[in-house]
Amino acid sequence: MKLLAGLSVALAAFSAYTTAFDVNCNSNYVSYYGQNSARNQKSLGEYCKDAVEDVIVLAFMNGFPNILLNFANACETTFEGSTLLHCPSMAKDIKYCQAQGKAVILSMGGASGAYGFSGDSDAVAFADTVWNMFFKGSSDKRPFDDAVLDGIDLDIEGGSGAGYPAFINQLRSHYASDPSKQYYIAAAPQCPFPDVYLSSTLNSAWFDMVYVQFYNNYCGLNAYPNWFNFGDWDNWTKTKSINKNVKVYIGAPGSPSAASSGYVDGSTLKTIYDAVRSKYSSLGGIMTWDVSQARTSGLAGSIRAALDAGGTCKNGGGGDPTPTTTTTSTTTTSSTSSVPHSTTSMSTTPTPSEPTTSEPTSTSHTNCPVSGEPCSGNQQGCDGNKFALCSGGKWYLGSCVSGTTCVLNNGQAICDWPNGRSTDTCEISGGSSLQKRLDFSKVSLITQPKLRPKPVNAQSNVPTRVEFVAGDISGEKYSMVVKIQANKKAFSGKWSIGFTLPDGQTVDSTSRGEVSVDSNTVTIKSNPSSEEAENMAAIFKITGTFKDSYDLPDTNSAVFRSF
Repeated sequence: MKLLAGLSVALAAFSAYTTAFDVNCNSNYVSYYGQNSARNQKSLGEYCKDAVEDVIVLAFMNGFPNILLNFANACETTFEGSTLLHCPSMAKDIKYCQAQGKAVILSMGGASGAYGFSGDSDAVAFADTVWNMFFKGSSDKRPFDDAVLDGIDLDIEGGSGAGYPAFINQLRSHYASDPSKQYYIAAAPQCPFPDVYLSSTLNSAWFDMVYVQFYNNYCGLNAYPNWFNFGDWDNWTKTKSINKNVKVYIGAPGSPSAASSGYVDGSTLKTIYDAVRSKYSSLGGIMTWDVSQARTSGLAGSIRAALDAGGTCKNGGGGDPTPTTTTTSTTTTSSTSSVPHSTTSMSTTPTPSEPTTSEPTSTSHTNCPVSGEPCSGNQQGCDGNKFALCSGGKWYLGSCVSGTTCVLNNGQAICDWPNGRSTDTCEISGGSSLQKRLDFSKVSLITQPKLRPKPVNAQSNVPTRVEFVAGDISGEKYSMVVKIQANKKAFSGKWSIGFTLPDGQTVDSTSRGEVSVDSNTVTIKSNPSSEEAENMAAIFKITGTFKDSYDLPDTNSAVFRSF
């Protein structure tokens, strides 16, 4: 109660300073809204009654070009005879927020969903659809009625990169047809540079703002100053970006529970912001995932105070276009969940003025990489759930995101789901592996060829999807993550899921609800007293034993019920 009371006083103090959003400032605060991350999400209009946030990003359009919208408890009504959300209350709030000087943009993508373009023609056609449904065009179904959004954000965490530049170019041509209003294009890449999904798009299309997610990765805020890489992104603005005045934001978790890693308190975040502001002219401000987390924790108030105290408009820092470290990534770590669901690769490369070596120097080792011990060239390695990078002739070790383990893939250390592999492997590029990888004897139905989790529809009395993701394997014991996500409408706090175990498997425990087993049929029932009245997702871990080889359950056997 004391925290919330103090926050109310702080927010009230900010209300007197409402001004129109200026993209050229380095003191802007952006926050995502719509996924009820803290499970206490208020209406959009409530967050616009004060001058804390400058930009609200609505999350998400998590399906396109076949449009699927998901705003959790903020909007649950659809057009008659359609699955498309119709959100008149949000429409009213959008116009209210804009009247308070805030920009409201829609985020496309997210950590889960079915999205992507088959090619440029598909993307161009969809840009026309977006203009008609969310901006100044016309359509018989407009989710926000006559409200006109201020822009689009690309939070692309899966699929191919096909079509996105064409989509942006076509949408900007529509923007140009309405000179009465300023529209924006934004993106939310992961911090490892370059971003695996958006790299080519970022280099070939116009962006006004880039909200870099400095969390759930080795280059997060918690790694400041050693591996925090804002300099890589600042260098991109000066050397690769089409818009040389694009603004880069420091993306931060709104609370410790908002991300697996990367959260820092308000004081530490202010220190980082002040240091970046003094050095890099591309800084635009701070972004948080998400507004419910940041408001509840009190971080939002601290951020607003830090920005007002040190930020300026149209007058960025001095700038240092040459970073000392460049990183390369293939990551789909979720921005909405603490459970990562793909891979993160790390590499150190020389600065742009130096030649790039494609293969690390080969040196034979017979032991695990040890922090501070000698190494050669650009070697990389793994020690269980720690990745190793050779920097300056010595090993540097960092930890993978919780639930993942390190493996070498073509000489690169990546953090990936165990998926049946051993979790205590020691490997060094150019050397030998001390423990052979143990992959699945057959690929589960929910995995793609690279063992990346793939959504599969399960039988259900409510529109949901269920995923099974392999966890740790130790001897004949296993753990598995069960992920249940509502596709359209929240489910109640009283629910159950049943599925069939592969032969020889048992279930001993669950981290959520209660488990019962009848032969090889497992049923997990929620504990309504510890659940929210409405849920968009349920993620939990089960443990058990297996015989011979381990496999994941068949998702076709899964039945989810909400009572």
